Amino acid sequence: MSETAQTPARRQARTRVGISLMTSAETEATVDLIRDEMPDAVVHFRDCYYKIERDGVLDFDMAKLGDRLGRDIDTDTFLVNMSSYYGRIVVSDDHVAIYSDIRPDRFRD
Repeated sequence: MSETAQTPARRQARTRVGISLMTSAETEATVDLIRDEMPDAVVHFRDCYYKIERDGVLDFDMAKLGDRLGRDIDTDTFLVNMSSYYGRIVVSDDHVAIYSDIRPDRFRD
């Protein structure tokens, strides 16, 4: 089989999304929130960062995260702690979400 040929399993849509966050107070609060609200998410600690993975979507609500931190946090501060991600990211004033499919609907077709 040539290098460019794909097996049927490889052609299937991937639903896994992920993010890597550098260790910080904001990241620790994020990990706690994810473990409580998305128990199916997989969290790995890698010495100086956390890798968080989940099928479908990872949604980070800044208001809930701020409650965990005991202070406000905006998406800019959250993104400073992010070192990488995979999936389709959508950033708004109060959320950061990573989807396995294309969002919002206006981008579909």
